[in-house]
Amino acid sequence: MPSLPNILWLLSDQHNPRVAGYAGDRRARTQNLDRLAAGSVRFDAAYCNSPLCVPSRLSLLMSRYPYRCDAWTNTSMLLPEHVTLAEHLSAHGYTTALVGKMHLRGPRWMGGFQHRPYGDLDCRAFCFHQPDPPETWDGRWLSHAVGRLPWAGVTEIPESLLADGVVVRESLAFLLEHADRYPARPWLLCAGFGRPHFPLTAPGRYVRRALADPPPLPPRPEGYPKSLHPHDRFLVEEFRLASFSDAEQQHALACYYASVNYLDDCIGELLRGLESAGLLRNTYVIYTSDHGDMAGEQGLWWRRSYYEASARVPLLVAGPGISPGIVRAPVELVDLFPTFCDLAGSPTPDGLDGESLVPFLGGRPETRRKAFARSELLVDRAEVALRMARLGRWKYVDFPKAPPRLFDLQADPNETRDLLRSETPASADAPIAELKELATSGVSWREIGRIRARSRRRQPPPGERGTCGPVQYHLPDGHIVDADRFLYPGLVNERGG
Repeated sequence: MPSLPNILWLLSDQHNPRVAGYAGDRRARTQNLDRLAAGSVRFDAAYCNSPLCVPSRLSLLMSRYPYRCDAWTNTSMLLPEHVTLAEHLSAHGYTTALVGKMHLRGPRWMGGFQHRPYGDLDCRAFCFHQPDPPETWDGRWLSHAVGRLPWAGVTEIPESLLADGVVVRESLAFLLEHADRYPARPWLLCAGFGRPHFPLTAPGRYVRRALADPPPLPPRPEGYPKSLHPHDRFLVEEFRLASFSDAEQQHALACYYASVNYLDDCIGELLRGLESAGLLRNTYVIYTSDHGDMAGEQGLWWRRSYYEASARVPLLVAGPGISPGIVRAPVELVDLFPTFCDLAGSPTPDGLDGESLVPFLGGRPETRRKAFARSELLVDRAEVALRMARLGRWKYVDFPKAPPRLFDLQADPNETRDLLRSETPASADAPIAELKELATSGVSWREIGRIRARSRRRQPPPGERGTCGPVQYHLPDGHIVDADRFLYPGLVNERGG
């Protein structure tokens, strides 16, 4: 057994932090995450640094805010000068492996990990998410014009081929082989799951169980959708949300819960397998997600929002010497890189935007300097872009062409009252100038546009490797082969595979 601890990083996609049994949701069947949470330090105010897949993942891999690491949209790539947490731990004695989703376009699709046996190794297609039903390979399942909700239901993919289940088997296989060949070498393994990201499908028993006691739709704001802030109203229009009935939306919400339930069982299977093999005895287990999902809150769906359901993420840390507890101070996903360094006993690189969470794990929170969290979406569409900061009880949101917003999360946890628009503002105690500085870093939207334009000129073209499906295997000889080509014959013919 290695003297340095191992790190098992469980990373899901689009998990609303409220949809968990340990978070108080009685309809969320998350027995395995609940068990993990019972032995964890649970961070109840953890935020992604961008409520969009690729910017969030690039940011957390490098511990740099999106505008500082060229992370703008889902087409952004990992540039050659940026060092990831996997590269850093690889250089300090760890075996590093990534199994499953990370949504990294080429040429740096390895993300600094030494091993990627299975996952979205060729992101020209659907980046790990299997179109479901398979006939929707033409893009209908993710089309903004269609609205995404119609495809929620029982999966039509054989359960043995569902990518999240394969992540479990391949992660177990990798770690069992590693323990057999290199028993004294510590490891970092990231198991990247695709659920509960749409298309909101799961094996039938999960869907039927959720539909037997479906969660109610969250209440919508009075006057919805005309009364919404311009940013929110645009999301309603873009995804055609007002065109779906309450029954259709409640069905989709139940399927979201079914997807969470299936994800939870996958995580439980992985943890049980590792525990049985004795591989959790000296191992830190971290669970988080790249961003949340509105899941009907505020009358909205999906991500790209500043509300808690989208910008906040679940974050659990368990392992040697950790006493369970709840941390309510704001933290960020950029804090994971320096945290991993501290857990691994490696030096922390200079210039990171994150700060280690280890003071919270060791009962010394007073030694941590940073007291805020921020999130930003810096796409070039003004209707979607936002910058948000959380400081204490306050959340401030800045937009390029819409009025800013201010919420008191202590008095108004459901974010129903914008204090800057209230008839009787209760914002006198809010440090608005400091919040705005934290949200914007003192960089104007015009300067963000210039930085984004310069960055995009430097983005390399995607690597061409000739595979076509959502998921691939990376063979020991270096070849990359499609994992589910036969599920999508139309996609293969269309892409020339």
